[in-house]
Amino acid sequence: MLKAHAGLETTVVRDLGAVDRILPAWAGLWERCVNATPFQRPEWLRAWMACFQPQHPFVIVVWLGSQIVGLAPLLIYRREGQRVLALMGGGVSDYLDVLVDTSFAEEALAMIWELIKREASNWDVIDLTDLPATSALLRRPAPRLPWVIEVQDACPVLSFPTPAKTLSDIVPHRQLRNLRNARNRLERIGNSQLEIASPATLPAFLDAIVKLHSCRWAQDGLPGMFSDPAIRKFHRLVAPQLLEKGILRLYGLRAEGQLIAALYAFFEKETAYYYLQGFDFGWRWFSPGTQILGAVIEDALREGKKKIDFLRGRESYKYQWGAHDEPTFRLSTRCATRTHTESTSVAA
Repeated sequence: MLKAHAGLETTVVRDLGAVDRILPAWAGLWERCVNATPFQRPEWLRAWMACFQPQHPFVIVVWLGSQIVGLAPLLIYRREGQRVLALMGGGVSDYLDVLVDTSFAEEALAMIWELIKREASNWDVIDLTDLPATSALLRRPAPRLPWVIEVQDACPVLSFPTPAKTLSDIVPHRQLRNLRNARNRLERIGNSQLEIASPATLPAFLDAIVKLHSCRWAQDGLPGMFSDPAIRKFHRLVAPQLLEKGILRLYGLRAEGQLIAALYAFFEKETAYYYLQGFDFGWRWFSPGTQILGAVIEDALREGKKKIDFLRGRESYKYQWGAHDEPTFRLSTRCATRTHTESTSVAA
């Protein structure tokens, strides 16, 4: 345990049992972090650890008494013969980050970096990917390390103007017309409805989105993310927890008694996150993906959200709704001691 900085102290959590013991305090920290996303929630990352079973978890926790004021959910894994220190959540998360209480941000981050440097014998490279622009890591990287900061990807975001009351205030006219035409086509056949998963219907909705998303990717000859059994297991574990907290919105568009489209979203703080969707290609004339996404935007507007975050991926349909790119970043470095040793060896 490292003690410093006006009563703060750090511990390192290295197993799932120890993670379980800090979950309530972790949740409290998440609530206090304005820019935290669903991907830093304890429910999300605890499920990730259970399903993907990292060999070397390295979760740094900064405490002030019984309250957590900083948390870095890290792990160490091997890549091309090197030991990489990275953030947990890869493969299923669009944003990776630490959590720090703004009242103790400078002190908590300094202690996190100090502990990372003390563990330098256990890692060769730090590779922190998918960082949002708001990440405290970008503002306060550890001193005396040769950092490389680069734009990694982009998440298209549809920001709502103020005031905005209807879709016509937000969505470009052409896309609004496409949505209206699609809805009119489906209304003509009758017997269609939009549903949101309840605890009772969640398993069936999850089955539907796995099937629809996988079939859609199969049209392009690709397996899709749900081809990995660990990912399917992860979502079946985490979805009920997020639904119980009112965060998960799993939408389904039903026609002639069957789900023809499904959309997986999170409604969190001021943002609605579009995570993934799938639709029955046989119903493409009715643009089910457009219809279900239009409903999500309407709900977000009605509930006072300020934006739709389409998350990672620059698919063209996201921009048809008026989205604009917001970058994500990569922060990386090599172990300073090891870099010096290698340079000396080469010079010799």
